[in-house]
Amino acid sequence: MIPQWTGGDSNVKIDSNGKITGLDNPAEAGKTVTFKVTHGIDSTITHTFNVKIPAKSNPTPTPNNNGASSSNNSTAPANPTNNAWNPTTPPKADGSTGLPNYAAVKGAAVYATKRVYMYRNANFKKSQRIATYPKAKRVNRPMFVVLDYAKSNGGALRYKVRDVNHNSKTDGKIGYITANPKYVVNVYYKTMPKSHKITVINKKGIHTYKHVNLTGRVKTFKKGTHITVKRFVKHNLTTRYQLSNGTYITANKKLVIQGNY
Repeated sequence: MIPQWTGGDSNVKIDSNGKITGLDNPAEAGKTVTFKVTHGIDSTITHTFNVKIPAKSNPTPTPNNNGASSSNNSTAPANPTNNAWNPTTPPKADGSTGLPNYAAVKGAAVYATKRVYMYRNANFKKSQRIATYPKAKRVNRPMFVVLDYAKSNGGALRYKVRDVNHNSKTDGKIGYITANPKYVVNVYYKTMPKSHKITVINKKGIHTYKHVNLTGRVKTFKKGTHITVKRFVKHNLTTRYQLSNGTYITANKKLVIQGNY
């Protein structure tokens, strides 16, 4: 006796073996379809089955605390990003990146002017600290290279950085530090000194070079030497000062300071 199936719609069917087809009909997604089965010729034995047609998994995004989208059934990433806020490559049509003006560009060197900590993610917690960098004298300030950007849940800008303090146990560590300019700033000067004077502060002195990439050493200036600079020159993600004789010196704040000291 072959069971006879009735019910369903024009897309959802059940064959004599009980196999259901047509459940991918988007128009019926989420609905419940009722089927009746009558056993053989005995029409008095009838069973009723309800089959709910599954909806495709495509949850509606809902804004999280950062204004970024996340699914209702997913967990927000530890370091959420927002493509409208993070810098883009190339920049937007108006030339902007969405970053504050003080932010260092990717690949640039920054250093800490006060005590800072490195964390595992952008939402700073004491239990997530990787390293501590105490406040130090200018020539010994901890230096980092900016690898990327992130936002905390509260919207604060963070730098993802690599520790480049080569004589330290923390050298090479990667993590997140504050981008607050009260604590972290660019290592290289971005302007000319008003007096056109700089002072060498590196205890080993600095060298002058024939070329802007600091090759072709010419001479050495000892610590405390006052130097008159002619102009300011950008070189990749660093800067140089050019002297009146055409040679170049570094504009690294750990090595020189603007003015006479």
